[in-house]
Amino acid sequence: MVTSANKETSSSGRSSTRYPQTSIITILIDGIQKTAFYRQLVPMESGVGWPIPLRKDGRVYIILPLFGIHKVKERDKTALFPLFATITLDWKTQKPVEYVDLSFRTNWPKETWEKEAGYFPFPETAPLTIGEYKEKRKKILNMYDEMFNLLAENRSFALGFKEEFSSLLRILMEPCLEKYYRALAPKFFNHFLPQETGE
Repeated sequence: MVTSANKETSSSGRSSTRYPQTSIITILIDGIQKTAFYRQLVPMESGVGWPIPLRKDGRVYIILPLFGIHKVKERDKTALFPLFATITLDWKTQKPVEYVDLSFRTNWPKETWEKEAGYFPFPETAPLTIGEYKEKRKKILNMYDEMFNLLAENRSFALGFKEEFSSLLRILMEPCLEKYYRALAPKFFNHFLPQETGE
């Protein structure tokens, strides 16, 4: 997960010195979570998921999926609920252009949002220390910055970018939410995550 409940909660190959700064996406998410727009529409116990790029009419947009979370104290885990909405922002101006309620927009069964989809941490992240997890998360968010900037400039990815990005996303992608991400953006996730987890 990228961030949740207005706090960060949730990349290997490149050295950490390549990405020393806070990512644009992290700053963007922190900013929108402080807006009245976000606070009016999004429940407190919510997380912001992995960004999805969108090209439309010559511009690049960033789609931020939202999902429910609930801390399960007795199990020392966080319950994750299916994606329930998306917020789309113009990458250049960082202004919101669309909010979509997925219970209205999709034909997913009504009961989709009624029970948890799975838990965090999950098998791919459980062996990582908190420091290792945060480092991988920082790397992939900075790679997302690179991806969006290259898309906006209509330039190609560097050699090895896809492989490293895909490797990190496979580790960090919540298996229980993967099918919902794929339903929203099949082309993007089929490209960067060609193998499904099977959950």
